[in-house]
Amino acid sequence: MGLELPEILNLSRQMEKTLKNKIISEIVLGERSKGLIKQGMCSLDEKGDEILNSPIKSVKSRGKWIFIGFKNEMFLVLGELIGKFRYLEDEKDFPDSYHVLFQFTDGSALSFQSSLYAFLLAADKEEIHDHKYAGNIGPSPVDEEFTYSYFCDILSKYNNRGIKGVLNLQGELSGLGNAYINDILYKARIHPKAKVSSLKDSEKKELYDVIIETVNTAINKRGSIKEYDLFGETGNYVRLVDQPVKNMKCTICGVQMVKMNVMGSSSYVCPQCQRM
Repeated sequence: MGLELPEILNLSRQMEKTLKNKIISEIVLGERSKGLIKQGMCSLDEKGDEILNSPIKSVKSRGKWIFIGFKNEMFLVLGELIGKFRYLEDEKDFPDSYHVLFQFTDGSALSFQSSLYAFLLAADKEEIHDHKYAGNIGPSPVDEEFTYSYFCDILSKYNNRGIKGVLNLQGELSGLGNAYINDILYKARIHPKAKVSSLKDSEKKELYDVIIETVNTAINKRGSIKEYDLFGETGNYVRLVDQPVKNMKCTICGVQMVKMNVMGSSSYVCPQCQRM
């Protein structure tokens, strides 16, 4: 699973407190970073020098993305992250394996180890604006713009699409991924393959309320118990539906849960409570 809004927000807040005013003196690319570079997801091999020797002045997040701003108006852009960051106080704590290691002038460092993929980009404002993903991030459930009216407008644009796919449209509603969408749909008793057009107004309102409630609960618990923060600690949010499905029964009705593939990712569904 990747880092979603609750984990990203927690990480960005920790980075803001811990990394502000630090200066990157060196960027060390591990052997495994070559795959990300080849995929066009990492530009630190060519543009990393542009974020060296300039103090970090801000850390902001939006959706699944973190934007670390430097005083020279450049940014370190981190997004769609599957893996973990770790703040390291001293060289003796540096890991043996990593995708990238950001060394600071005070001897501390920030490491990132990916378990699948991630965007690691050095970019200016114009490059961020033009980026296919980083420049197209919709409101998240914690933003003021994410009103019920806005949510209904999104749904009306995608009447013929499955609800799980719509909730994952980062340009419309950012920050949610497979893990939290599974929990949200289960709690709202909506099948992930249900067409938007099949949802009643009452179901749309329930879905909106559950999104807000689930995200805020996870944020207050510092993210998922399966993901790590900047200091190697996991969050306290326990997912409602997760593998192994053979041991999972619906907490509402007691029926055996079913695992299925929806849009290329696993969904966990109660056949009684989440009927099509």
